[in-house]
Amino acid sequence: MNPLESQRHAFQIPDAVHWLNCAYMSPTPRAVEEAGIQALVASRDPSGLSGSGFFEPAERIRSAFARLLGVPETAQRVSLIPAASYAIATAARNIPIGRGDEIVHLQDQFPSNVYAWRRLATERGATVRTIPRAPTAAGWNVRLLEAITPRTRIVAVPHVHWTDGTLFDLEAVGQRVRDVGAYLIIDGTQSVGALPMDLPAIQPDLVAAAGYKWLMGPYATGLAWWGERLLDGIPLEENWIARKGSSNFAGLVDYVDDYAPGAIRYDVGERSNFLLLPMVEAALALLLEWQPERIQDWCRRLMAPALAELEGHGFHTAPVTDRGHHLFGLSLPAGLEPATVQEQLRAAGVHVSLRGTAVRISPHVYNTERDLEALVDVLLSP
Repeated sequence: MNPLESQRHAFQIPDAVHWLNCAYMSPTPRAVEEAGIQALVASRDPSGLSGSGFFEPAERIRSAFARLLGVPETAQRVSLIPAASYAIATAARNIPIGRGDEIVHLQDQFPSNVYAWRRLATERGATVRTIPRAPTAAGWNVRLLEAITPRTRIVAVPHVHWTDGTLFDLEAVGQRVRDVGAYLIIDGTQSVGALPMDLPAIQPDLVAAAGYKWLMGPYATGLAWWGERLLDGIPLEENWIARKGSSNFAGLVDYVDDYAPGAIRYDVGERSNFLLLPMVEAALALLLEWQPERIQDWCRRLMAPALAELEGHGFHTAPVTDRGHHLFGLSLPAGLEPATVQEQLRAAGVHVSLRGTAVRISPHVYNTERDLEALVDVLLSP
């Protein structure tokens, strides 16, 4: 693997801003910004928009996302969504579940992968089972695996926990889910694009990701990859463009019941968004160049010296085997108030998030040693 170097030049982040908060929102890369500007300029004159413009960008995005996930042959399993919750609600509509069945998720999981399951359980008489935290990632993984029983119908989990980066063994979870005949729903919003995921080994039924974090695209966009069992389901909305033969505009009043192949049926309405899709495509091109493996390696190399120094002064992170390198919680020494620390960091131009009692740090390829020096200076100041 050819190591990645800092890509600060690919962004327009002010020198005084130390953005260690990609888990909150990614800065817009220059190439993505330019794609958006050009799309806006093109919208001045719609006479240049052909019928193929409704279809071809979406197909290129499906292909790029499938390549990013390491399964290039499955582009037709990709749907274009406005948010991870959209795909998760679609999955909830299509999974058979009844009284006495269980839905398993994790303590403090992001709400988008919780509320749909709570509603489904209420409507169908099922039970939502929340797996409490354990002192270590390994312990939490064990608790999760032990909770998956023959009564389990759905396991809805992230790849990494959004609050502190705890890494879950999705290959083991996927195997256990298959053993009991359940469905595996993965919220990949805090991992897809920055952390490799072995889909053939995991065999999930859905991987959904919002577009404005690690996919580095615009807000109100996202992408989802669907397993074979859910490819023939019922979408949340009935789009004209999701039907077979929809590229024949003259024949749109010849209504057809059949959907286009694959996961196109799950696309959001007006998925051909002529302003946002060029930005999504440009962002995916960057990620395919940088590659999740190289992004992880860059974040590891970038953070290692600073974390070693901080741990020598009583700060603490989980072992690197228990978390992603792109997102993790930093526990503070006794006597330091997290909210006060966050305010001190913000005053110095260092942007992080507070999640629970820990400072959540989430670096990316635009960060440099200067950003880490600014972080350490504030945390170690008297």
